[in-house]
Amino acid sequence: MNSFLKQTAESIVKQIGWEKLKNTTIVLQTHRAGITLEDEILQLQKNDSSKVTFAPDIMPISDLFDKLSPLYAEDELMTIVRLYRAYLSTFNFQLSTDPLPLDMFYGWGRQMLADFTNIDASMPAEEVKNFFDNVIAAKELEQLEIDDELRARLNQLFGEKEYNVHDSIREQYERLWKKLYELYMTLHAELARDQKGYPGMRQRSVIEHWDDDVQEKISGRTFVFVGFNYLLPVEFELMQRLRDAGQAHFYWDYVADFRTNEKAFSFAELNSGKLGSNTRPQQWTAAKEIDVYSCSSRESQAQYVHQWLIDNYTQEGERAGVVICDESMLEPVIYTLPSITLPGKQEPEMINITKGFPLRNTQIYAEAMRWLNDRENGKAEDTVSPEFIDRLSAYLFPETTEETEATEPTESTPKGMKWQELLQLESNYQVHKIVNQMRKLVADGLGDIPFTLKLVRLLMRRMMESVNMPFHGEPICGIQVMGVLETRMLDFDKLLLLNVEEGVVPQSKADMSFIPYYLRKYYHMQTNDERATVYAYNFFRLISRAGQTTMLFSNIGGVDNSKGMSRFVMQMLASPEFKINKYRLIEPDTLNETKLIDEDKQSLVDALGLVTNDAGKLVYSEDGKEYTLSPSSLNTYITCPLKFYFEKIKHIQEPEKEEAVLANNTLGTLVHNTMQAIYKHLGCNNQEPVEINAADLKKYKDEERLNEMLAEAYEELNADQQKRGKMVTYAMEDYFMDNPKIKQYVINLINNDLRTIEKEGLRIWQLEQWYVADLQVPESDATIRIGGKIDRVDLCGYKTNNERIRIVDYKTSKYDKNKLNAELEDLMDNKDRDYVRQTMIYSYVLKKYLEKRGERSNLPIQPNLFFCASDMEGNNSIVTVKRKVEEKSQIFEFNDIQEESLLIPLQNKVKELLSDTKFPQCDEDKCPNYCAFYELCKRKKNDY
Repeated sequence: MNSFLKQTAESIVKQIGWEKLKNTTIVLQTHRAGITLEDEILQLQKNDSSKVTFAPDIMPISDLFDKLSPLYAEDELMTIVRLYRAYLSTFNFQLSTDPLPLDMFYGWGRQMLADFTNIDASMPAEEVKNFFDNVIAAKELEQLEIDDELRARLNQLFGEKEYNVHDSIREQYERLWKKLYELYMTLHAELARDQKGYPGMRQRSVIEHWDDDVQEKISGRTFVFVGFNYLLPVEFELMQRLRDAGQAHFYWDYVADFRTNEKAFSFAELNSGKLGSNTRPQQWTAAKEIDVYSCSSRESQAQYVHQWLIDNYTQEGERAGVVICDESMLEPVIYTLPSITLPGKQEPEMINITKGFPLRNTQIYAEAMRWLNDRENGKAEDTVSPEFIDRLSAYLFPETTEETEATEPTESTPKGMKWQELLQLESNYQVHKIVNQMRKLVADGLGDIPFTLKLVRLLMRRMMESVNMPFHGEPICGIQVMGVLETRMLDFDKLLLLNVEEGVVPQSKADMSFIPYYLRKYYHMQTNDERATVYAYNFFRLISRAGQTTMLFSNIGGVDNSKGMSRFVMQMLASPEFKINKYRLIEPDTLNETKLIDEDKQSLVDALGLVTNDAGKLVYSEDGKEYTLSPSSLNTYITCPLKFYFEKIKHIQEPEKEEAVLANNTLGTLVHNTMQAIYKHLGCNNQEPVEINAADLKKYKDEERLNEMLAEAYEELNADQQKRGKMVTYAMEDYFMDNPKIKQYVINLINNDLRTIEKEGLRIWQLEQWYVADLQVPESDATIRIGGKIDRVDLCGYKTNNERIRIVDYKTSKYDKNKLNAELEDLMDNKDRDYVRQTMIYSYVLKKYLEKRGERSNLPIQPNLFFCASDMEGNNSIVTVKRKVEEKSQIFEFNDIQEESLLIPLQNKVKELLSDTKFPQCDEDKCPNYCAFYELCKRKKNDY
């Protein structure tokens, strides 16, 4: 197949001539296309009998702007730090709350830089002031609907207390525009003074300095622009000026009169008419045949890549490409890639990956975060010096010295290097670069703001998680694995596209910007409309030039739980320009072969060892530690014995992953940790009860103090994650949509405690402490420990001569009176009585603890459930239990229960759990939608 870049190379040589190539600059959209074009020119030169000549300069358009600009490139982090300093000086005297810390400002600053680049690339400097102060735009802002995420950003920027409830959205945005312009001008002035600039600023400087600095640089050179589509205004102006000077050639790649998607090639066709063209547009001759496969899951698509490559990459020189439309599929795909050795070859074919790989999923990232979270290396509030960063660098890169700095990988893959080795090289380089940036930043300082370990940790985490590493593959040989953007101007003999699903093709990303959509549209700035059209161009250009093409899509589980093929494929189905062959990809049900579910399941007794403890009792032990059966584990068993078997005997855990919103259990942990932090600051040390003063407790309803406590809660959560060997860590600033909910839950708990203080008095005794008791196993000489961590033990009622010990269990679900009540005789069998059952067991083990220590054992024990999602004023929080169905008397205190009434059913249930069960599945109609073990137990999820 005569590819577009091969045709372009032939045309360039013919029109410009070999002798003039040394004074020619060829400009493309990507480095990969440049390498391919360079190889095509080299092949033409080898086949030509003319003498050896100098090769042309080949570069992407971003490099051309950098070369022509009188400004040097400023590092993104240092630009954000400059912007942060400008933010402090502009806003600090007006804010009623403290300014955002740098780590929280970082993501917001990146968005501001993107907006500023969009402004500079779209309009000359004299229009910028008018853009920010546009009166018509300000009036129209009254009708603008702002989503919750943008409103949250505004509140973070200005401080929620700055505005009263009567302020309109227009007034908030007017203030934002005024500040944005000040920040924009301050940043411009400071960077210009140092002869530096961010990308948009450098692009605009080329046009502004055209008649002096730029003319000298472009004199005597010819510029060839290849394969462009949508052009930013500043890019169009550059090309137009070079065209007017007679120094530009243009090679557009588009299909004339393409009917399947009218917008796909519109930009290229429009630019061709305005700037001229050295090529004719591509003509559609016959219906193109494409195979489209419907898949049962996204994972099955990744598995199919292996078989497709074996079947289709069969001869040397064949251009086979695997295009991943959804970037989250990169990891499962690369781990399924086969090793293909072609006939007559000794070495397997190279696999060239150019799709961005998340730095956060690499070993070096995990090592860096583990070291930064290790308390042996410092406390969160410790001030950090450059020497601290040197210690981090020495830990991560023990073999790297000042003389042998880590170097950036080149565009071409070193011969013989596997992609795994390339990944390690890339990730080490990226982290090494970030560490060096942090050292410079720490050395320069932030003025009066201390550089603490907490700030360094969070900032480095945000920086590393924003990096997607490009695998630099060799685009002219081997198997290509890439994203849609990496395919620009490349052609393939055989092509496989994954995730051709609605929501992915085209991408349905949020249009994140602080500039309203209609203003960007009016000023010809780039919006999601243009991005969608560019995506359509890249997609249809790719398949219009490919040979054999196969597409896969999942009919379930797409982005935002969308189902079905992309709208682009639907357009192709209705178009005479394509012939679509539809198939269904059926993956073998390998789960049918699992031996996890059989009649010979291992019992818990078999899984545990029976040993003699220090007291001379026979106890159950696991991994050398005495086994503790928690109330939550017992609840799991009563709800679904099979789930208990998977979790507690086979130790199968659902993979933990970090989500954009907090999971319910994680949110609950943060509520617990925040309450624990508050009462620790009020003197609670888990030894003697501490009386709580209402005035002192009220102070923690203040926004500033509450934020401090929440920050400590996140630290405690991450420390616990580290102890348990978990890779997922949580940054407070990442969950700004969840944090208000957590704080409201805490305020509800504080309000409830304030009411208790006023009526009865409150002493906090124990927070998040473990309590266990020995339980005799019936028909056995052995005992088993039962118990768990109780959220809170306190004392109240001493002001009203009704002193009692309360067990407090925090619940983040909504208040439900039925959850507080149970009948004693079905307490150990009814799965819906899990809350009451848990507090009863806690009451039992606490009573045994007090009896053993001989303190306060005469006080009543009262179990309580605090539903913190709502203000509990007027709602009863005391757990009540009926003795028998026919009896109406309720038990409000655990001491009222005869020990045997609870103990005997509990012992019998534990005996059943230990040895008398085959761990059956629960009834199918009782399966929850969120169970992690559906596939293992071969059940289908209920519809939401």
